[in-house]
Amino acid sequence: MDNLFRYDNKFFEALGKISNIVILNLLCILSCLPIITIGASATATYFIAMQIVKDEESYIIKEFIKRFKENFIISTKIWIIMMIIGGVLCFDFYISKLIINEYMRIILQFILLMISIIFVFSITYVFPIASKFENTVKNTMINSILISIQHLPHTIVMTLVNLSPIILIFMLSDYWGQILFFYTIIGFAIIAYINSIFFNKIFKQYIN
Repeated sequence: MDNLFRYDNKFFEALGKISNIVILNLLCILSCLPIITIGASATATYFIAMQIVKDEESYIIKEFIKRFKENFIISTKIWIIMMIIGGVLCFDFYISKLIINEYMRIILQFILLMISIIFVFSITYVFPIASKFENTVKNTMINSILISIQHLPHTIVMTLVNLSPIILIFMLSDYWGQILFFYTIIGFAIIAYINSIFFNKIFKQYIN
């Protein structure tokens, strides 16, 4: 019975990890509210999530705020660029529907689809990379594309994990309230945690 109440007990370790993920989820949501800060929030969230995966987390709130501030400029620039690219792609898809020639419309939409897939892959990696490596905005974005393609099987899995809220709401539309509640409490941080398992392994290859 004594082992049950020891602080190094697996139960308490798991409870502590879950508590940290809940705290991280709250920090992520709150820091995303101004919208323009989503990039900095994602960067800080992934930095902490990768620490939690490796059992290296310390003071979650203090460390989150520190990483949020340190990476704010580069992450915000990346986020603004990503929003512009996403907006342009949506506009191009809309314009492509207006093309009368069916053959040309299909070709253009196929090209836009391929670009969109690469764009989504890039988003999956760009903020975790920004949290782990110091680089320029341009190189960070280029590396996010190259690494995502190089590790394509992992990228596909992580992309599906990122899209899980949309997929679940689409598949279980009657339970959208419960799904929204889950992601509000812990879900977004769980996404970052699951992806960070892959990121820690992938980034290890690029650290000298």
